Amino acid sequence: MKTKNLLFIALTCGLVFGAYQVSRSKAPTLHVESALLYPSLLESINDVQSIELANAAGQFRIARQGEGWGMADRDGFPVQATPVRELLMQLAALKIREEKTAKPDQYPTLGVEELDLPKASGLRVSVSGKSEQNLAALIVGKARKPSGNESAGHYVRRVGEASALLVEGELGVKLKRNEWLDTAIANIPVDRVRQVSLQGNGEPPVVVTKADRKDQLFTLQNVPKDKEAKSAALVSNVGGLLLDLRFEDVASAKVVAGLKPERTATLETFDGLTATLESYALEGRSLVAIRFAHHPVAAQTVTAKPAEGDTADAKLAGADAPDVAKEVETLNERTRPWVYQLADYKARTLKRSFADLVKVKEKAPPPATAD
Repeated sequence: MKTKNLLFIALTCGLVFGAYQVSRSKAPTLHVESALLYPSLLESINDVQSIELANAAGQFRIARQGEGWGMADRDGFPVQATPVRELLMQLAALKIREEKTAKPDQYPTLGVEELDLPKASGLRVSVSGKSEQNLAALIVGKARKPSGNESAGHYVRRVGEASALLVEGELGVKLKRNEWLDTAIANIPVDRVRQVSLQGNGEPPVVVTKADRKDQLFTLQNVPKDKEAKSAALVSNVGGLLLDLRFEDVASAKVVAGLKPERTATLETFDGLTATLESYALEGRSLVAIRFAHHPVAAQTVTAKPAEGDTADAKLAGADAPDVAKEVETLNERTRPWVYQLADYKARTLKRSFADLVKVKEKAPPPATAD
């Protein structure tokens, strides 16, 4: 009896062990690591020469320029150094948590498929050192939200390798080119602006002015007697041409050398700053060159002695007045090497014609007559 029981127990254990072995062989291989994804990247950060970012929609490359960085396909336009270093430090700190799969048909689930495949959703990041040395190259897929005690992670796959991995660590890659650039061109508040004129295509010039910088609205000049401005807001929008002026795209000023501008805009301030904008048509785009000048005589229109309690006038006329000559020098250093594709709403303002701003004056109704 005892022998039968022992045989039964042995047989049961054998079956359980066999079932365990079978289930283990069929389960996905999850390999927990503690190694860095790129162990040598941290010590090589100062050797990095370029970073290329690509997704299914396109790609761009950031390249070292002396002590700084530039956008290689935008004629080296300066790239902000802080996000470059942040990305490199994040890549160097990524730590492998698990090996997920080596099967290509499962890559799309994690977002790590090749970028030339339909509906590819990943982002390829390539970091090169001197002599095009490959320091890091990976496809960044979907993010994994933190669960329980686990920190947030990302699914990635090193370029040229089959295994998709779950890595832990921050990885905030900026996907758009302009997210790496300072897109600000100039910011001239409307209260400083005295006059703006727009000219081009042989049309009558558009001239908007105001007599006092405290005025909120501009007046359209040279309006025929039979016409009137469509609206004060539309006219005054021209006066805000350089308010928070930013670009959508940028190129070297050399690309318009020798071309004749289609339109020209001139902005004058009460404190002597003048800005000239010249618009060029090139390959289906409208690119704008901007130059600044200082004319101290024009500053005489600013109130010489502010009224009591008028803090705004006091700032411009007193010790806190802007150093316009220095401001012009700084603006020209920033803008002279470049031409800009402006945001659509600013481009429309630059293209305003006189006909856009006026309408036929409505006739007054005839006086009522007594019955």
